[in-house]
Amino acid sequence: MTLLVIVGVFWVSFHFVRPIPPRTLTMTTGMEGGSFVVLGERYRQVLAREGIQLQLLASSGSIENLTRLKDESKAPTELFELSMADAGKALKEGRLDAVMTFGSADSALVMELINAPGIQLMSFSQAEAYTRLFPDLSHVVLPKGVLNPSKRWPPEDIHLLAPTTNLIVRDNVHPALVYLLLEAAVEIHSGAGWVHKAGEFPALKTQDFPISDQAQRYFKSGGSVLYDYLPFWAATFLDRMILLLIPLGIVLIPLIGIMPWIYTWRNRSKYYPWYRALKELEEELQANPGLEQMDGYREQLDRIEDAVSHIRVAVAFYDEVFLLQEHITAVRQKLAHPVPAV
Repeated sequence: MTLLVIVGVFWVSFHFVRPIPPRTLTMTTGMEGGSFVVLGERYRQVLAREGIQLQLLASSGSIENLTRLKDESKAPTELFELSMADAGKALKEGRLDAVMTFGSADSALVMELINAPGIQLMSFSQAEAYTRLFPDLSHVVLPKGVLNPSKRWPPEDIHLLAPTTNLIVRDNVHPALVYLLLEAAVEIHSGAGWVHKAGEFPALKTQDFPISDQAQRYFKSGGSVLYDYLPFWAATFLDRMILLLIPLGIVLIPLIGIMPWIYTWRNRSKYYPWYRALKELEEELQANPGLEQMDGYREQLDRIEDAVSHIRVAVAFYDEVFLLQEHITAVRQKLAHPVPAV
């Protein structure tokens, strides 16, 4: 019975617990030469340490990234935005009045434009108001002198607007790979930058996409200790085993508690009915001790004795079977010397 329960639990667990994670993962980044492409390369290097091959796909921006996530075939789409290089060139040549770029503060384009003559960062005087109207935006400040403290550059605080950058995966990506991406994100983004302090990113923030269970657990209780001391694949295997053992333990712990009762019941159920039958026979003999019923009583007693002689129980219950046999002998003696009715 216990074996069947264990097999059943493992069968259910293997059908509902994710299998071993794949060794390849695809990430869509951003424009060629942009900071997201550089960050993607850093993710590729971090995941490669654990034997995961990360394939990077450049894109025209966020719209194409979302399109690719929704498109299971990842078919190429038409680019309609300016590349980072073309946008910077057009701005320096005066063909554009402003450029809005998405990327990290220290991207190559931002560094190039900051040092270009006649170009400066735009400070949003109403940055905080924009964040109230559009919660996906954040008000960040480029502090005075952060780019060059000796020259006090910039000469004053610059108020910027930053959209939330999300690391988005499909809901069918293996949980172990999600965990590995979170580890890589902490390694890559947790340092200090021009517009943020150390440890400020990555972080959980309210946004349009649901936050994965792995991310919520990771930021609430930290990473698994297994991944800190074991290779990725060994930690993944043990993590899966733990997920299997938890439901198994939920079933087995109560089962272990009632096993002694089940063991006792299974043994006693073999001879307790004959205790009852013998008691009924003895009561009937006392109520009707007439000689004409004796033959019927002896036949009933013979059937009881024959059944008891074929009972097989554990050694711990031999004394109770012997007691039943002694009781049968006592009743047989009463049948051999019946007391006539008065």
